[in-house]
Amino acid sequence: MSDPGDPVAMATARLESAVEKLVSALSRPRPPAEEGEMVPRAEVAAMAERLDATIARLRLALAEELRAGETGDGQRDGGE
Repeated sequence: MSDPGDPVAMATARLESAVEKLVSALSRPRPPAEEGEMVPRAEVAAMAERLDATIARLRLALAEELRAGETGDGQRDGGE
């Protein structure tokens, strides 16, 4: 996954970045939201949606990568 144009590497990097942001956000001290909530539900829901979308893109990229590998066409990097 060292090719900067590799869609799988790019999707993986985006997913890792999203996870790092989640860890960072959850590590910050926050004032209590509503009645005993540690983290506001709206923030959790928004983060979950973004992570789900990132995971879906990663799955799509992996599926495309597998299909390209099965055909053995070698055309992914400009046909060389």
